[in-house]
Amino acid sequence: MIFKELFPKVCFGVALIFMILGKTFISFAQFDFDTPYEVSAEVAVVNNDFVKARKKAIKIALKSSLEQSLREILGDDEFQQNWQEMQRMLKVSNKYVKSYRFLEAHDDSVELMSSIKLEVNLFQEAISKTLSRRGVAAGLEGIEQIIILINESSLSSNGESNFWEEAPISEMLLTRSFVEAGMPVVRRNALRHEISKKMVERAIGGNISGAVDIGSKLGADIVVIGKATSSMVGRKGANEQKIRVGINVKVVSSRQSMVVAAKSDFATASENEIFASELEAFRRAGKKITKFLIPAIQEHWTPESKKKEAQRTVPPVSKMDNPPLPFGDL
Repeated sequence: MIFKELFPKVCFGVALIFMILGKTFISFAQFDFDTPYEVSAEVAVVNNDFVKARKKAIKIALKSSLEQSLREILGDDEFQQNWQEMQRMLKVSNKYVKSYRFLEAHDDSVELMSSIKLEVNLFQEAISKTLSRRGVAAGLEGIEQIIILINESSLSSNGESNFWEEAPISEMLLTRSFVEAGMPVVRRNALRHEISKKMVERAIGGNISGAVDIGSKLGADIVVIGKATSSMVGRKGANEQKIRVGINVKVVSSRQSMVVAAKSDFATASENEIFASELEAFRRAGKKITKFLIPAIQEHWTPESKKKEAQRTVPPVSKMDNPPLPFGDL
């Protein structure tokens, strides 16, 4: 009975999220370098076990797609020079596979061969960061990127889903604001294969060194950690649901191991549906949060030389030759 009542609201909520956050997903494409690879593999069938042969062929194909990507990034010469590191990555090739689908599949019962052709998409960000951490490719460590991790307890969440399967409203709205301000944000999907839930819980719990560890491991300078909640505060009208939300975040620089900024704020909203009220309240609170955080991060990323130059351009206060007399001397 409860499911029947909630189902239309959930559908409405999902549709509303897509409408409001559509620009976010489009902007994310700027930082998602997904290039599908077509790879083939053929494996001999042993003991008439075609299932085992198919699994082995898939494993070989996925490994082949990662090798192609590594050679494209590094070049053949660099790939060979770092052969041992490359082999370590290839041994866990499935870690970098985002998705794959069969283009062809054939089992030959006469020749006892199993052959496949796959289209594979890889986590290119994860590959680049691994190369950077291992010293194979430079340029990503401490890059001006943002990671956002919000532990949200809201009326629309069921509280039972896995952390990586959740889509916190506050996190998505903050992400949208940062992206629209020209700040690259590392997607949540790119994080789940690189950091453990334990690391996330440690950071969100207020451990600054935990946030620094996450940023250092992922090659991002800024890590935004925090909590968000929503609660019903009554009905404003006959058909309006009044919701109050609160967001509390800290901005940590992994490069300097310091808190760059911290901000807490809340907002209320009243709409016809609970989820619509919650979404609007989160939007209002998020707007106030990012209005403060974005300039703080931009200031943090401004080189010291530019800061000093800006200070020099401020004209000094002129001194009058004959300053006014104190009021008592008039």
